Amino acid sequence: MQALLLGANPAASRFGAWTTPVVNRPWIEHLVSQGRDQGVLELVVAVGQQDGAELMELLGDGSRFGIRVAYLTGWESFGTAGTIKVAEPLLQDRFIVLHPAAVHAFRLDEAMAYHADRDALATLCLTPCGYDSPYGFAKIGSEGDVLSLVPEPSPQNAPSNLLNSGVYMMSKSALSHIPDGRHVSLENETFPLLIGNGSKISGYIPDTYCMMATSPESYAQIHWDLLDRKLPLSISGTEMNEQGIWIGKGAVIGKGVLLVPPVVIGAYAKIGDKAIVGPYSVIGSHSTIGQGARITRTIVPARSVVGDSSRISEHAFGSGVPVAEATL
Repeated sequence: MQALLLGANPAASRFGAWTTPVVNRPWIEHLVSQGRDQGVLELVVAVGQQDGAELMELLGDGSRFGIRVAYLTGWESFGTAGTIKVAEPLLQDRFIVLHPAAVHAFRLDEAMAYHADRDALATLCLTPCGYDSPYGFAKIGSEGDVLSLVPEPSPQNAPSNLLNSGVYMMSKSALSHIPDGRHVSLENETFPLLIGNGSKISGYIPDTYCMMATSPESYAQIHWDLLDRKLPLSISGTEMNEQGIWIGKGAVIGKGVLLVPPVVIGAYAKIGDKAIVGPYSVIGSHSTIGQGARITRTIVPARSVVGDSSRISEHAFGSGVPVAEATL
């Protein structure tokens, strides 16, 4: 199978990017690993200004992950559907489209099989998610066809509780409905057009985890769900006696430290004497937590420094946000 990874929207939340860390590992690495195990062995990656260089460095040619990777540039002025149109020469007859904001554990192979069985132009993966989706809400009929798609409605105007996850199975023949050379949105233009003209657009509801990383609250919830084992992604480090305490390679734990599960200490992090970390906390790799610090329900990014006796609670620091700005 082949997947097209759409680039992060420069105007979107900093949390919804391929390189955003999810428990000390870029989301793209989690996705590539689970996709490879399901048969997604080829990626076409739309790289842009927001995280393009970092993304290319992470993925390379794909050989490190046992896959093949091709890169698409110059797409940013064409929108989501326009990007797919630009990528058309690289795409197979059926392919997967992935937005970066959806953190999920979908079985992409099962979704593609459903799409092929229904012989649809496109199949939208839908989820009764607890957070808003930037890709809208969908209403489906009794036979599983999408009847309407409403981008970013107010809660009272949503056609259902089914969020569009931004994960699509598509047939290449759908691209004939996308005009060349201009900005075109899948969610605002192409899908409503296809639904309106009677084309077969299916809705698929995976019985697996999905959450939109679009805000500090949802970004934190993804981590807490992973620590509670609701999201089946791997956590780097060694779990201590199955107690919900993961400690990364080379981490240094000081004297009198209390680790309250669930908690993750990243590789080569240093936890100062008598610090208390957890519950529901993730310490980034190469970070330093000062002596006597108290950290609860907080995600500390890599290479951060938290001062002695600091108190931090209920924070989800995104990439590029210095911890010092929010410490007490």
